[in-house]
Amino acid sequence: MTPVYRAALGSDFEKLHPNMQWRYGIDSSSGIAQIMSGLMESVYITSALGPPVIRFYGKRNAMPSKTSRMVPFRQENYCYRDELGRECLAVLRTFEYNSGDRGLNSVIVDGRDGFVDYFGDGPELLYPLEPSVTRDGSLRLDSGPVRWLRGPKVAMRGPFVAQMQYTEGWDEEHQRFHCDATVRNPIIGEILHYRGWFTATDKPCTTADIPDEAWTHRLVDRES
Repeated sequence: MTPVYRAALGSDFEKLHPNMQWRYGIDSSSGIAQIMSGLMESVYITSALGPPVIRFYGKRNAMPSKTSRMVPFRQENYCYRDELGRECLAVLRTFEYNSGDRGLNSVIVDGRDGFVDYFGDGPELLYPLEPSVTRDGSLRLDSGPVRWLRGPKVAMRGPFVAQMQYTEGWDEEHQRFHCDATVRNPIIGEILHYRGWFTATDKPCTTADIPDEAWTHRLVDRES
């Protein structure tokens, strides 16, 4: 099997920092999961979305649920092939707020029609992704406009358009990974972000060890 990022980047995968190649070099045949822990130095979500929207998507683990700083963070990555035969990387993030843990879960798929990220337990949101490698060997993801997966398939415009940019790399000085995720709207501006650092370790993992949360509640074959 081919790891989802290696498939998406092709030969550019070799331009990633060696530690980033290690991070994203596992697939469904590896028998490996990755466990991360660290600190989100800044988590932000705009109040312009309105409390009902934030509650809806927060409860479904599709976006951070509140703005805060210095939030302990953990993450688990699991690889499997779904019922459609697609190679998948499930990413289970947990923000350990003082008020209680909240999740942000997604499943990245090397699909038939492109590279996509399904967010939320439903899933609720779909981001088509364009991966690239920066000069320093970091991974950069630029998304097309978000697709909402509830309701009719319509193009999002104006205040409903959202695009994500994510960067992850290796911090040589501190010997750890750093990440920066931002979702923006052309009218509202920054909708949300989270940025911080973490360390990572491998652990043995069979299909039976993968937690239920790594699979979305329903199988979605839509990739655009």
